[in-house]
Amino acid sequence: MRDDARTLFAETLGDADLTALLVDSKGAHLAGSYLDVDGREIGGAISSALSGIGSEVERAMHHLQLGAWKSLVIETPVATIAVAPAAPAAIVLIAASTGEPHGLVRRILDRSVARASRFLEGGAQ
Repeated sequence: MRDDARTLFAETLGDADLTALLVDSKGAHLAGSYLDVDGREIGGAISSALSGIGSEVERAMHHLQLGAWKSLVIETPVATIAVAPAAPAAIVLIAASTGEPHGLVRRILDRSVARASRFLEGGAQ
């Protein structure tokens, strides 16, 4: 992966305790970086696990008659995970420590989706 793709979200994330990935519908890690506690890049493994999540969320939203999906936020005891569509066949994932305010996570998710969309269109970051 090119360095500009790996650091695509660096400016958007700033100093917050967050990480971001851009994932295609087949689970390919397109951009961003996700480091584990030992500093190893695990973005590929995370991306692979997210294969098809966008279509699954779309299907659930349709089944529940809730309209188009814009984002999904999942709170766990150790992290807050937020995902949103960045293109018809891609999503952005934000992972945040539980100490980060939800408003910040949602705002960074929105900014990251916009940045990812420009990246996918071949435009400037």
